[in-house]
Amino acid sequence: MFDNLILGLMAALQWKQFLFMVAGTVIGLWVGVLPGLGGPVAMAILIPFTFTMDPLSALLMLASISVGAAFGGSITSILLNIPGEASSAATAYDGYPMAQQGKAKVAMGLSAGASMVAGIVGVLILMFVSGPVTKVALAFSPAEYFALAILGLTVVSVAALGSTVKGLAMGAFGIAISLIGVDSILGTERYTFGYVYLLDGISFVPVMVGLFAITELITMIIEGGTIAKSGKLQGSLWDGFIGTFKYPFALTQSTMLGAFIGIIPGLGATAANFLAYSVAKRTSKHPEQFGKGAPEGVIAPEASNNSCIPTSLIPALTLGIPGGATAAILLVAVTVQGLRPGPMLFTSNPELIWGFYMGLLIGCIMATILYLIMIPWFALVTLVRIELMAPILLIITLFGAYANERNMMDVFVAIGFGLFGYFARRHGYPLISLVIGLILGKLAEGAFHQALQISNHDYSVFVLRPLSATIFAICIVLVLWPGVKKRVGKGGAEVT
Repeated sequence: MFDNLILGLMAALQWKQFLFMVAGTVIGLWVGVLPGLGGPVAMAILIPFTFTMDPLSALLMLASISVGAAFGGSITSILLNIPGEASSAATAYDGYPMAQQGKAKVAMGLSAGASMVAGIVGVLILMFVSGPVTKVALAFSPAEYFALAILGLTVVSVAALGSTVKGLAMGAFGIAISLIGVDSILGTERYTFGYVYLLDGISFVPVMVGLFAITELITMIIEGGTIAKSGKLQGSLWDGFIGTFKYPFALTQSTMLGAFIGIIPGLGATAANFLAYSVAKRTSKHPEQFGKGAPEGVIAPEASNNSCIPTSLIPALTLGIPGGATAAILLVAVTVQGLRPGPMLFTSNPELIWGFYMGLLIGCIMATILYLIMIPWFALVTLVRIELMAPILLIITLFGAYANERNMMDVFVAIGFGLFGYFARRHGYPLISLVIGLILGKLAEGAFHQALQISNHDYSVFVLRPLSATIFAICIVLVLWPGVKKRVGKGGAEVT
């Protein structure tokens, strides 16, 4: 093992590989800031340029783009409440309130610390537990996937930030949106109303751009002034970076949750981002502070999405099953280079695999350094008047919605969801609940039908399998626990 580490370090630190990692990280940070683009889009665009590169350089550059984008996506989430990456959307819920309080540097310091730690832990898990963890992931059947989707949906009420009914209503609306298009099981059209555009369903990117970017731009234009209400910056970058380690439970819990979700194909960093935020709120000693600038609300989503990305490569490299969009693109790059994912890849190309692993570790540290260098300059955005920023941000946002599929209808969808998001937020309806329903709705439906087909329509398959039964039990506990806790608290108060 030690010999492999030295071999990988020597391969990754060659000048050619190092320069490709620097270039990939810078590109990733840049595209992560632009709403609607993100790491996977940039990686897909650059794949043709890797055809003439050696395998290690190609993989390291593409992976560095992914790592940089995960860092960069948090910048606009914190400063403008506009997620650059869908997987950084939940970061805005507490990062932006901190920016409004003049603590943008502190929030981005928290993001940098959480991202670095989680990224390193994710790579270490990828290095040392790929084999055993993949065997566990293979134990997941459609019944377990359905149970996991339901587990995610149970946190909708938690994400409601005070109103369970409104949270469930928005979650149900998100599920309904996810069902638009052609039924993947029966092949019938649903809710398309004869529009060809709706046959493939509504794309996730314009919905996110509308709900977060355009909604926030409308709010900013109406309120005017500057993002930092005090007109000045408070706190330092290092206060935030060091402050990350003052919340070890939130950091560890979210890192492990993100790593676990990354291993399971089909969920991805966006789901990890929102679920980690909701779980952190439920387990926090001060849940009432979430949504108002709680440090844990920045640490949890950033830790989860950065640990999710490396572990999503575990099933991709060992079994050829991508765990998410990033892993799928890297898998394409591997096959283009004439390599075949699987156990033989580790034995026949140890220098490539371990060089890739060490490159990912170096990439996490490199992205952190570049991010920390950029933060003081980015934080100044919160002192610029909204009237000057809004037109530029609107153009960039609408371009992001269009660039995803190069379809003008996506722009109109983004504008529509932006207006809807503005009025929903004004009346206390939580947008995060809609997003969770949208992400997990289709996954739940597909897994539900597949499980029934495999079991010959025997519904007991969901409770007779130990793993799915355990997950459903956790769902029940999560739903009932607040009521039980309240009753116990009242009982204790009466005794005293």
